[in-house]
Amino acid sequence: MAAASNALLFDDFGRCLPGAVQAPAHPRSRRYFTLQQPEIEYGASHARLQRHLGAGETVDAAAFAERAEAILARLKADPRTAALTRGVAVPFILPRLAVENMGRTLDERFLPALGRAFEETYPDYRFTNHNVGGLDGRLRIQPDSRHAGLVEAMGHAERVGIYFPALSEYSIPAALERVAALPRHFLLAGGVDTCAALISTPGLLLRTDTYPPLLWLGALAGDQPGIGYHFEAYGYNLTFNRRAHLGQAAEYWTCGLSVLDGD
Repeated sequence: MAAASNALLFDDFGRCLPGAVQAPAHPRSRRYFTLQQPEIEYGASHARLQRHLGAGETVDAAAFAERAEAILARLKADPRTAALTRGVAVPFILPRLAVENMGRTLDERFLPALGRAFEETYPDYRFTNHNVGGLDGRLRIQPDSRHAGLVEAMGHAERVGIYFPALSEYSIPAALERVAALPRHFLLAGGVDTCAALISTPGLLLRTDTYPPLLWLGALAGDQPGIGYHFEAYGYNLTFNRRAHLGQAAEYWTCGLSVLDGD
């Protein structure tokens, strides 16, 4: 048991090792669809989050940087998770907000904020929400995702976090299975944290040299089984859409992990 508890959880590129998951996940990645670590400018990220999302009202840019770097330092200090910090890591701030209807919250606040941030940063490109009909009442939190803890936390205070696109080439069932075996501070990413990360660094999915992956909102279930919601690059544009995953894994698909400060 001691050996298992000390086992490495991430590879040298920050990908979460599938371990003994039973649901579909590729045991190794050839890293064809990848993201590049963006340059983190805490002041600029804070300004975007505050201007477009209303986050950072009680957390200034200096505190944002200090708290995000503390998360990374804690992960680096644990031999099991140190390799995660060699992968892509995107700091974000969640506003203080009681989320009673996740779909409505994304429709009315987070997706419009992301669209404004993306098009302000890249005026030649567009953010498009292809989900016709809206999300009101159509999303629920996956019970094994730990995402409910993130939503509860942001209901009490603004929270700083780091988004890690570390579950590459996992099916959504495998992502749920894997997060349940990770240390408790790892939460499967959903809508509010993925949006906040993309507002913080709007160019995360922009690649001119290779192909970026699709980012699932793995912590959220839709109103039909086997259907999920995701962000995806279309050329140099950014899109939000839904598609069937049917519980399968694909080389092109990635789920994210979030870690909040203080957890």
